Amino acid sequence: MPVISNFYRSTAIVFVGLLIGACSLTQPTLQDTVELELAGPANTSLQIEAGAGRLVLEGDDGDSIRVKAEIYQTVASDDYRLELDPDGNQGARLIAETTSSGFGVSDYIDLSILVPSTVRISIDDGSGSMRIRNLGTSLDIDDGSGSLEISSVEGDITIDDGSGSLTIENVGGDVMIIDGSGSITVIDVAGTVSVDDGSGSITVRNAQDFRLLDDGSGSVNLSGIRN
Repeated sequence: MPVISNFYRSTAIVFVGLLIGACSLTQPTLQDTVELELAGPANTSLQIEAGAGRLVLEGDDGDSIRVKAEIYQTVASDDYRLELDPDGNQGARLIAETTSSGFGVSDYIDLSILVPSTVRISIDDGSGSMRIRNLGTSLDIDDGSGSLEISSVEGDITIDDGSGSLTIENVGGDVMIIDGSGSITVIDVAGTVSVDDGSGSITVRNAQDFRLLDDGSGSVNLSGIRN
């Protein structure tokens, strides 16, 4: 029978210990909650640059932009960026990004945002789910990954999405979607729905018109297209 030296025994024990440690990594937990507000009815637009984390945005009758940020980290630190400032052109800019990550886990910031319903919204998002509703103007989204739910937007919607399901309802303008993968559901649109899709099913109900610009794979289900 071959003899296993103490060296190899020790190496195997260390390797197993590292493997167990990797499988039981510390997950980010809520370390801090920060609230920001930018007052002034002159705000006509809000540009959001967000990294990882959930984003919930809702329009209301107020005259200020209010942000609640919940910061999740594996270890509490100030290693993140959170800013809400005027952009110098009657608009505002919100930046919410973490800069640290561990092996297999990443810190993230969950955002809850209230804005005047007349503010135009532009979002550049890394990852995490988004839920947006009750906007009186246009909405422009560049999203990396994560599910996206949008409802009650009076203006046009433009979405460039990497992956994740899209659900859009009750839109007063046109909807333009460029999508990598994930199902798309669009319901009750006053204007035209245009889709450039990589993969995933497409369902459109009750729209003025529908244009399939490109489709990789997945079913296309249409009903109530007025043109």
